[in-house]
Amino acid sequence: MIESIEHNKNVAKVTLQGVSDRYGVAAEIFSALGEHGLNVELISTSSTGHGRADISFAILESDLDEVVKLLETIKGNFGGRTIAVDKDRALITIYGTRLATTPGVAGRIFKVLSENGINIDMISASLSVLSIVVGEDRVTNAVEALREAFPK
Repeated sequence: MIESIEHNKNVAKVTLQGVSDRYGVAAEIFSALGEHGLNVELISTSSTGHGRADISFAILESDLDEVVKLLETIKGNFGGRTIAVDKDRALITIYGTRLATTPGVAGRIFKVLSENGINIDMISASLSVLSIVVGEDRVTNAVEALREAFPK
C-alpha cells in the first residue's frame, strides 16, 4: 500500500490569513510567486467564513525572506490581513498507488504520528500521494515510526 516515504527538511509554512474568498485569489498569489522563481511545495486552504479564507503553503526555508517580502507588496490586492510564518518545518511525502482506494489508511498514518507525539501542521492528499508538514525536530521520528508501521 505504501511504496515509499520521503522527507524534506528546511521547509517553512506561510499562511495568508483573511484573504478574500473569491475566484482568482489563488491564481494571483501563486502566479506572482512563480513569476519570481519561487516554488511552492504544498498548498492547503480553508474558508474561515464571512467571505474570508486562509491559504497556507510550504516553501523552502531559504526562499522565506523573498516570499514574505513579495507577499507584503501584493497582499492588499486580495484583502490579505496578516502573514504568519512557521519556520523549522519538514515535509513528509508518502507515496502509494493504493492510498486512495484503501479505506482507513490516512487514519492509520495519523494515528501513528499521534502515538509518537507528532503534531501535523498541514495535510494535502491526492490519489497516490499524502503530504504532511511537521516540525523539523520531529521528522526523523515521524519517518521511522511510519516505516515501522508500514513496512514494504
